[in-house]
Amino acid sequence: MELRQLKYFLVLAEELHFGKAAEKLFIVQPALTRQIQLLEEELGISLFKRNKRSVQLTVSGEYFSHEVKGIIEQLEMVKNRTRLVEDGEKGEVRIGYVGSCIHTFLPDILSGLHEKYPHIQTYLNEMTSSSQILGIQNGELDIAFLRNPAPNHHFGQQMVFSETFSLVVPDNHFITGSNFEGIHQLANEDFILPTRMDGEIYYQLQLSICENAGFSPKIAHETVHGHTVLKLIDHQLGITFLPTSFRSVTNANVRFIELKNIPQRAEITALWDKKNPNPSLHRFLGLIQNTF
Repeated sequence: MELRQLKYFLVLAEELHFGKAAEKLFIVQPALTRQIQLLEEELGISLFKRNKRSVQLTVSGEYFSHEVKGIIEQLEMVKNRTRLVEDGEKGEVRIGYVGSCIHTFLPDILSGLHEKYPHIQTYLNEMTSSSQILGIQNGELDIAFLRNPAPNHHFGQQMVFSETFSLVVPDNHFITGSNFEGIHQLANEDFILPTRMDGEIYYQLQLSICENAGFSPKIAHETVHGHTVLKLIDHQLGITFLPTSFRSVTNANVRFIELKNIPQRAEITALWDKKNPNPSLHRFLGLIQNTF
């Protein structure tokens, strides 16, 4: 059974006249008659009732016509979608991100993607930075949004978001926004810092905030999750430095004091495998590069 035969059949089913159908198909009538005969022989049924005056669909022919129309429409849709996939305008992008992204820039960039490329589907996974790097390496992710990745010549990178750090203390802590003078006041405090294994550069960045003030922090706890940090601070188990955007998403009993006068910044970097052939990823990257 050939696609050509199915298309011939549909035209004849519409015209119910071999001569008119052949003319519409730009073929001679005997060729049309032969293709319909071959189709009927393969199916083992008669699709048309024929006499000298008329051509009519049989009951089987009516059913076959209905089904074939659906098949042809589906094939056309697949053909059109395949063109979109080739161009990157239809497909999927698997995205990893650290939690703070969803409270800052990520919803806006996703809205821009879906507005420009409505047929690209995104799959979002909140993950630690180290898990995202593994996801890029093993092909489970197309793009990662993470903190301070180490340089790697296999990966493309672009910084997409930067913000200040804030000192975060329990709300009954003696340091307030009005009496805070500098990081040196924190030398005797217990600190909660990000896990070193999740990102050496980000870990060292946080250490440097204290070291620039002349002391090494006394580390009481390490964790990769910002909301866990906030809960520990709420229970008087230490203090920390967090990206200032966390202030808008916590209901813990903590106090944020923005650190505007230190050089360190909390940055988010987009990371992807340079060899990833996904055309939809490259559409997404184009949008990111034009936005940031």
